[in-house]
Amino acid sequence: MGFSKSKRQVSHVVKKREFSEVLGEYRDEIKKSQMFKELCQSLEAYRQHIVRVRCLALGSFHEEFSAKWQLALLMELLDYLNASNPLVSVYDPVFTEEDLKFVSQLERWSVDENLSAEWNEDSSRTLFFLPHAPLDLTELVLDKEQPKYWLANHFIAHTDRYTKVQLFEKYPLISKLINSLSATGPRRDQMASQDEFTTFVPRRKRKNRQAYQEPKLDYSRINSKFQKCELLQDFQQGDLLRNQPWVNSFSDLALHLID
Repeated sequence: MGFSKSKRQVSHVVKKREFSEVLGEYRDEIKKSQMFKELCQSLEAYRQHIVRVRCLALGSFHEEFSAKWQLALLMELLDYLNASNPLVSVYDPVFTEEDLKFVSQLERWSVDENLSAEWNEDSSRTLFFLPHAPLDLTELVLDKEQPKYWLANHFIAHTDRYTKVQLFEKYPLISKLINSLSATGPRRDQMASQDEFTTFVPRRKRKNRQAYQEPKLDYSRINSKFQKCELLQDFQQGDLLRNQPWVNSFSDLALHLID
């Protein structure tokens, strides 16, 4: 699948307590949060259609603060989707023996670097959950697994360090999805800057400065099964994700619908 092992920094250390106790507390916090309430509202129209959940880039939930919170959200989502009793596939190369043992004890869960033919036959019924996935992995999953319901980093916010040309060349599938999102509404960074003071540029400089024109990009050249992307939930532009007990575990999280 293209994962690479790396050490992950643990910004918060959980006191030595039973893993199940800590996980239960985190689940309770998520369940009562406005973030989770709005996520469920956005998923309600698709609830009966989703029969599988694919979770990648979770991290070691026995060792990492953020991964515990992300696992807690995953398990609350599964409770919400309980009517369809979904299959669950998870994978991260940093899983420890404790992580693998935990997953092995859960009914209908499996650890899969690559999906089986059964899953790939109709990925449109799978909810993909990729908390803090790197762009290389995101591009790969978009290509190989053809997701429809995508709960992961906000495509636009997560790529704002790239120009359109850079994205088009390095991550063409992500670039195509962002172009679709941008066509349906203002970029998150544009919305944030609309009310900011515009720097005065002297008239003399304005005369001598040639306006930069971005090259026209032909997104139709990018081969993909999807044609458009819609943002179903961005948690009030991320406000519901900040200043919460989970700290930065869900920064830039958003729910996308890819068609």
